[in-house]
Amino acid sequence: MVARPTCRGGIELRAGATVLDVGANVGVAATFFAERGAASIHCFEPVDPIREILERNVGAIEGCTVHPYGLAAQAEGRATVTYYPRADAMSSLFADPDRDAALAKQVIRNVGFDAAAATAAVRGRYRPETLTCELRTLSTVLADEAIGAVDLLKIDVEHAELGVLRGIDEDDWPRIRQLVAEIHDQGDRVEAILGLVGGHGFSTIVEQDEGMAGTDVQMLYARRGGD
Repeated sequence: MVARPTCRGGIELRAGATVLDVGANVGVAATFFAERGAASIHCFEPVDPIREILERNVGAIEGCTVHPYGLAAQAEGRATVTYYPRADAMSSLFADPDRDAALAKQVIRNVGFDAAAATAAVRGRYRPETLTCELRTLSTVLADEAIGAVDLLKIDVEHAELGVLRGIDEDDWPRIRQLVAEIHDQGDRVEAILGLVGGHGFSTIVEQDEGMAGTDVQMLYARRGGD
């Protein structure tokens, strides 16, 4: 019997799994997936300076492919993306320097620092640079890369998560077995995502990490019934 390393929320990775890492950043998650037996990892990172680091970090991982574009509800060609050179993980299509700095300060306070220390820690880190990037839909990728099944779809795209999911055609949803997504719960985004994912046969768990208390960040874990 093949071991299935269990992640959070009941998510499991089978040996030989195919993983889509949407919002791969510098490759921390991709390395985690490879260490747990994933055989095919597709990393999507549209921000050029971040992707260059990603390519260096995962270049030696067999079966890991880096795609130089982001995923969205529609293929839009070139789009504007905000890059934070000193806080690259929060670079985004929908960045807001004041909002993003406030979130970071709250996370820092959650680990025990006072307000003054948190403010000092983020000072100057959210100075944006405007770049352009390419956007495609997830269904376009599945067709172009001839991906028959997705054992895990991981999404961490800083406020663009609903767009990624809306880029999945109806016929392609059955290909996806498990999903993990960071959701920024603004407006009705959690409700909309739960409706979309639940409507395609997934059981779902939404929870907030202790370190994210006081922020809008929630984690979604979704599995198909019977998996």
